[in-house]
Amino acid sequence: MRRMRVSLKSIFNLVCTAFAVYTLLFILNILSSSPHQRTNTNAVLKTLRQEAENEQMTVKSTVKTDITIRNDIIDDIPEAITEENAHEFDRKLLQDMFFKINHKEALLYGKFREKKGFLTIGIPSVKRKDVSYLDTTLASLIEHSLPHEREHVVIVLFLTDSNHTWVVERANEIYKQYKKHVQSGFLQIVHPPHIAYPNFQYLERKYNDSMTRVAWRSKQNLDYSYLMTYSRNMSQYYLQLEDDVITTTGYLSKIKSFISQNSKKTWLFLRFSKLGFIGVLFKSFDLPKVAEFLLVLFDEIPGDLLINELKRIKGQQKDIRKRPSLFQHLGLISSLENKIQKIQDKDFPGYVKRKSIGWTPESKNPEAEIYTNMSAYKTFQPEAAYYPEDKNDYFWAVNPRNATFYRIIFKKPLNITTISIKSGNEKHKDDKLTSASVSVSSFVQSKSDRCEKRTKIGLFEQGDFVFNSTNSKLLNNIRCVSIDIHEDQKTWVVLRDIIIKTR
Repeated sequence: MRRMRVSLKSIFNLVCTAFAVYTLLFILNILSSSPHQRTNTNAVLKTLRQEAENEQMTVKSTVKTDITIRNDIIDDIPEAITEENAHEFDRKLLQDMFFKINHKEALLYGKFREKKGFLTIGIPSVKRKDVSYLDTTLASLIEHSLPHEREHVVIVLFLTDSNHTWVVERANEIYKQYKKHVQSGFLQIVHPPHIAYPNFQYLERKYNDSMTRVAWRSKQNLDYSYLMTYSRNMSQYYLQLEDDVITTTGYLSKIKSFISQNSKKTWLFLRFSKLGFIGVLFKSFDLPKVAEFLLVLFDEIPGDLLINELKRIKGQQKDIRKRPSLFQHLGLISSLENKIQKIQDKDFPGYVKRKSIGWTPESKNPEAEIYTNMSAYKTFQPEAAYYPEDKNDYFWAVNPRNATFYRIIFKKPLNITTISIKSGNEKHKDDKLTSASVSVSSFVQSKSDRCEKRTKIGLFEQGDFVFNSTNSKLLNNIRCVSIDIHEDQKTWVVLRDIIIKTR
């Protein structure tokens, strides 16, 4: 005999229905002036109560029996979710909420244009402690664009804070300040009423990040995902910005020109800044894929690293970046509580190199190009290990795997006397090279990272490498120094203090 499976949802609906009928009849009973009607009503209520109780007993009995025979039925009951599977349950809810967007409900201020535009600029914004850079960002985007250009561009400002009072007040302030641009469709202010975030306490700590930082970067990925899904059909292209940047004059025409220059290349995104997720441009028809990738892996690594992985999957081997940069980071107070963010883009016009305090390298390294197939974390770029601006500069590699490398290719052949390379630092003592060697070569393919006929000159020991010609023969006519990793690293790698001395 086939057993009937009854979910707790059915039980709940039944109880609610019975209660609603009971309440309605009770109110009618009170309002009724006829004793005869009251008597009839009471009789009806008594009958309904009895029927409801009998039905509930039948349902409970069926569920109890079914659970005895089929333990796996518990997987279908939301109330039975445990700590172990709660995080996975949140993912399913996220997909429903993030991919089924009601644009009209999400739009606080603004209007939808009838024609598809050239560019949508997505800006997530959250409340920062005692400071806001958003007004400067919006003013820069407006002042450095022309009226006829704005007719084909939409700025989508996503207020992501969970403080509803702040969201309403901030949205009103922005609307009043930029009313003209809101009414024209150039600026939309968005805050979806249904949005919910998972319980971040179930996230796994990775890369030695604190749980606060894990939650912060995971929420950022969800915000990016929502913005992209919301913006997917508005324009030909989508540009990701932050709420604490400024731009250059004529940035829209420069973006168009750079897109045209790279029209025959395979790319998932173009970069208009060297910093993280600032100034990253996608084709709009790629947004659903990118949004889903960020959503599915939101708690794994930061968003800029996730899109680097997707870039390679989609066939784009290297970053395609506009120089000079079109956007500059200006915020000092991060949206992550108690974090000071000093990063700036050295390729932005007018950038002033920050002053070093009481420190200079032992010797200036020879002019060279740096090549690596390891991804950098945020602004900790490969060049920082070889051309440091101060003693705290370093390259932070996030995917040091077997066969990855870091290569220094000199402009001309050199006679080398000393090579000194250190990994790890005081903040990240475990981020050292554990299985790596250094080799040199006099043969380099033109304009490439290929160092041919390499000769190994030593291994890293306890994270450091030192070669000195007083203990070995002089390295003559060297064009390339290569750091090669031979096993997958269990941690990220900090590469710093590279010193090359010549004779």
